[in-house]
Amino acid sequence: MESRMIVVCALTLGAGSVATAGTLAFTDQSAPAGIAALQIPCCYPFATHMVGGGAVGDFNRDGLQDMYIIVGGNQPDRLYMNNGDGTFTDQAAAAGMGGSSQFSAGVAVGDYNNDGWLDIYVTCFGSQATGWSAGAHRLWRNNGDDTFTDVASFAQVETTSAFIGDGFSAAFGDYDLDGDLDLAVTGWVTNSGGNRLFRNDGGGFVDVTGPGLPAMGSVRGFSPRFTDMDGDRYPELLWVGDFFTSRYLRNNTDGTFSDLTASAGVGLDSNGMGNATGDFNNDGLIDWYVSSILEDGHPFRFGNMLYMNQGGHVFNEVGAAAGVDDGGWGWGTLAADFDHDMLLDIAEVNGWPDSPEWIGESSKLFMNNGDGTFASEAASTGFTHTGMGRGLVRLDYDNDGDQDLAVFGAVETASLYRNDLSGSDANWLRLFFDTSAHADLAPDGFGTRAQVTAGGVTQTRYLDGGATYLAVSELSMHFGLADAAVIDEIRIEWSNGRVNRHLNVTPNQTMTIVPCFLAGDVNDDLTVNFDDLNTVLNNWGETVAPFTDGDADGDGDVDFDDINTVLGAWSQNCA
Repeated sequence: MESRMIVVCALTLGAGSVATAGTLAFTDQSAPAGIAALQIPCCYPFATHMVGGGAVGDFNRDGLQDMYIIVGGNQPDRLYMNNGDGTFTDQAAAAGMGGSSQFSAGVAVGDYNNDGWLDIYVTCFGSQATGWSAGAHRLWRNNGDDTFTDVASFAQVETTSAFIGDGFSAAFGDYDLDGDLDLAVTGWVTNSGGNRLFRNDGGGFVDVTGPGLPAMGSVRGFSPRFTDMDGDRYPELLWVGDFFTSRYLRNNTDGTFSDLTASAGVGLDSNGMGNATGDFNNDGLIDWYVSSILEDGHPFRFGNMLYMNQGGHVFNEVGAAAGVDDGGWGWGTLAADFDHDMLLDIAEVNGWPDSPEWIGESSKLFMNNGDGTFASEAASTGFTHTGMGRGLVRLDYDNDGDQDLAVFGAVETASLYRNDLSGSDANWLRLFFDTSAHADLAPDGFGTRAQVTAGGVTQTRYLDGGATYLAVSELSMHFGLADAAVIDEIRIEWSNGRVNRHLNVTPNQTMTIVPCFLAGDVNDDLTVNFDDLNTVLNNWGETVAPFTDGDADGDGDVDFDDINTVLGAWSQNCA
């Protein structure tokens, strides 16, 4: 397979030498962009003010990010297709999604059937036709012709809760590393059976909750995420739940998970709702941020939790010390480098209608100071949302290289905030992945880990497509590069363990990377030459992990066979 780096868009910015970040400014573009989805949840017996989701994805594969937005039952949900000129057009009816009104809650996006097109899973509490009822979830299969077909019943994922309408966030991920996307769905009602794990068996799903997960009946589930937290490639399940029921579930690599919540030092969030992961201190380990509730004078509502990964499934909670614990009544949250200073920031939405403490409170933008603390900068940067935010996603809808924000809410119109980052020290890189030619790799690079080294800093990202709360961001990796004029290395570790390295890359590009597994390329630099031969000789006689440290033929031994493999592929490259 030939490796390709497909440049979707490029923007040339000058390299600065004084400042370390660009000047950040958000502007509300909801009306100019044509976003008019009034999210008024209908007929949810207990959850009217808890729902309001949406998701981002390039549903027609034209290089532009589109949006699916929950409306809530009085009208069909919206499918906003990106016109490429800063505006969107609702195409739900034309796509075959406008025939009925669902009591929708959360959205997940992924190519579940490996046909090259992003599908949409929607959790629902029922519909106008059935009322509040179980068995109403939708799996919108993308037909590849701008239409969708609901196949939830055929795929056996229309029902999660045992006896009532329940179902909040959902997330796709390849937990067994077999190359297709499995599905996690959360349920909030105690003992409703709504917390489910579905294994993809090729076009359909099998419910493996019982044998696969520890007891989940008491979990008040809100937001799941498949993320590899220990570097063994098998993703853990980070299951955020209400009332101290969040779970850290280690992947045992045999199709089952173990509950390590207590020993890991997590699960301290009193009312876990939103779910975000990222390497906040650039130490190569993925950390975990959970939004919750901070209530003045309340002994058991003590705010958001920032769990810093210490390695070995052990975390140190630093939310208050870092200055990110006060998010009001927190809901959707995510991590992104908004000002391109090579540090991940945190965005969060919040609000609750029954108390003046949380009515009209601003959404949060916690900017990373680089010293273990964050500064609250929503107001100063123009992220002025003050409504009842629920879902929150990042996307680059105008393909200018910085990350924009979309807010989905309860009883309000969805909002789109354009990032108008400026300055000469705001370089960037945005990565997508095309794994379609490799059956052992999940679609769109789910489970891929990347490290980008530039300007003396190495940043780590992991692509998981997880729920922020009822919502899923674009399926990309984004890196701020400050004033770095060149990217020294992009190191891609695919979910099958193979590695590719791209050297001396020009910044300010959106790139789609295709795997290249070239026989003889033992140093992973996409060409076979003397460097590979030297790598074999330097590790001569060693027993190593397959395809590492000079093992060219994958048998785990560095010997004459590896020299022959290198010589047989001499001068080949992936250009």
